[in-house]
Amino acid sequence: MTPVGTSRLRLGLAALLAAACAAPLTAQVVEGRVVRASDSAGVASALVRLLDPLGQRVAQTSTWSDGAFSLTVPAPGPYAIAVLRIGQRPWRSPVLDLESGAVRRLTLAVPDEPIRLAAIPIETRSRCRTSPAEGSVVAQLLEEADKALTVTRLAMERHEGEYVVRLYQRLLYREAQTRLLRTADSVGILAGGQTWPIRSLPPDSLAVHGFVREDTDSGPVRYTYFAPDATVLLSQWFIASHCFGVREGSGADTGTIIVTFRPEGGGMADIEGQIVFAQQTLELRRLEWRYVRQPYWVDQEGAAGEMVLDRLPSGVYLPSRWWMRAPVSGVNRRRQPTRVWGWMERGGHLAPGP
Repeated sequence: MTPVGTSRLRLGLAALLAAACAAPLTAQVVEGRVVRASDSAGVASALVRLLDPLGQRVAQTSTWSDGAFSLTVPAPGPYAIAVLRIGQRPWRSPVLDLESGAVRRLTLAVPDEPIRLAAIPIETRSRCRTSPAEGSVVAQLLEEADKALTVTRLAMERHEGEYVVRLYQRLLYREAQTRLLRTADSVGILAGGQTWPIRSLPPDSLAVHGFVREDTDSGPVRYTYFAPDATVLLSQWFIASHCFGVREGSGADTGTIIVTFRPEGGGMADIEGQIVFAQQTLELRRLEWRYVRQPYWVDQEGAAGEMVLDRLPSGVYLPSRWWMRAPVSGVNRRRQPTRVWGWMERGGHLAPGP
């Protein structure tokens, strides 16, 4: 029996291409800095949103390491600016009347108002809470995850910070006696223009096909494993179809709060895992997931992924390392998968820049 790779990982390890469109000469621009009201220090990795009179977001960006930001306004009129910081209550400016072609320069002095969570409830495995109630601990923590994942994506899209991305791909096998994974082959890559490290399908597609897709159009059967990204984890479909719990971390995770998730109902390939937050600051520290309801020939655990987030010395908040692993099968004479032969793992980490 010859081992043949039948899994492809979609990790988004290639850069996303975006067309740069110049703003028209009559566009309005709001630029300035977000600073702490207490000491006027610049606030890095704050989410800055432009709101219309109905409170709807029309533009957003994140602050640089010194708190600076710039927003292009789509049309003249009255707007407010909202500043969202991880672990802090939202702040909103008075209404600004932005004229055509004007450049409005502002310094937004934002007070520190830490979010105070209610007591962490005792988590029971049998209890399923989908669509967490507004104001609940789980709902508040998911909002903090949304802030963190959004500002990290924006920072990576503009490649802020003195760092380079080092990617790798390696083939693993499990030792028969110890059951430990060992490396059979490994390749390292220095990536340029790296943006968000993990990509997925749109939530609507995952809702229909699941996180593992079988491809039988040509040749041997192939399976593609898709990772959860920010759009998926915080989508209405994912929140409504998964059970959420919350608990305080222990052991190596002491000093954290953990939101757990698992699928509720259905029979498609799905994911379960946890989102780990720093208890004092509510910063998102780690996202872990593993695949459940996998193809029939996958009889071992191992298909999983992880992303770790950290602040750089400059204050910018970015993913520091990530990996994702999918099974590789052996096949029979009809080129059909029969068992797990090994694991293909792809990942990367940030390293200091040149």
